[in-house]
Amino acid sequence: MSERQRADATAGSIESDPEARITMIPAADPTFAIGVGLWQESRPRETFRAFAQDQLSQRRNSGLAGTGRGRKDDSNVLPVVVQLVPRPDNTYNPDAISIAAPPAYGGTDHERHMAYMYDRHLVSLGGALRSLAALSPFPVGCHAFIELDEAEHDEFESESGPDEEDGGALVITDERQVAYWTGGLRLLMPRWDRLQELTVGYARGVRPDLILPFIGHWTPWLPGSRAALASVTQEKSFDVTLRAEGDALTAYYGNLPLSDLNSTPRDYFDRTMQQVRNMGGRATARAEEHQRSLKVFVEDSRPLTERSTGR
Repeated sequence: MSERQRADATAGSIESDPEARITMIPAADPTFAIGVGLWQESRPRETFRAFAQDQLSQRRNSGLAGTGRGRKDDSNVLPVVVQLVPRPDNTYNPDAISIAAPPAYGGTDHERHMAYMYDRHLVSLGGALRSLAALSPFPVGCHAFIELDEAEHDEFESESGPDEEDGGALVITDERQVAYWTGGLRLLMPRWDRLQELTVGYARGVRPDLILPFIGHWTPWLPGSRAALASVTQEKSFDVTLRAEGDALTAYYGNLPLSDLNSTPRDYFDRTMQQVRNMGGRATARAEEHQRSLKVFVEDSRPLTERSTGR
């Protein structure tokens, strides 16, 4: 088992804290923390600087968390909690996820926006995070850290710090008037498969009736169903009902049958069929129309035989 796998295996569970009014994802190994894209625009840039300064000021008694957990062995790291906010209003990528200061900082999550997750991480993590945000009664947060490099006074004449990779560095100062360049903001996110497992476990507790939208599989349209769907909705992503009827599992939009899921060439949907039957023969899911095909989202791509044998 790799170091990353061991770290993920020991991660706890996703928990909603009614008192703090936040749902927290457990932290994973900082060695594998993922970077985010910090914005150069003045407002999110200043929001990030103010957030980092406040977090540093709050640690006046305990100091920084330590060194060597960032990208450089001598980096100081400032532990923080951030909010993860799906941003379907993003015109570049409707699946975008914003990194915002926590709700305790006041204002809307858009006003607290500091960064975006990179698209390459959304591919594996985005589905679970968007589902978690939709199901949680509170904002979703995760553990993170900000890399800090102690600054020399003669560096202040420069407009930027020593490392521009994550959007440009800013100066913050601790209670001893020691100045630091802020480096990258990095998320202590579990591996994609562990995050999916954690989110499925959380969601089953709050919505046991729901088939969760994590991994999508293409399935053929029933004859005429695509044209019929287009006549009642132009949405590209929509709710469907999965109905277990005899030996068939069929996706419906309202009363319009869209696809016989059993006709797929692999047994992707056998676990879903069993769960739908356990729910009394009907459950809700998500689907999307893409390039003249139907994609239905289910919890897991592995067949029942693999899950039962632990493979």
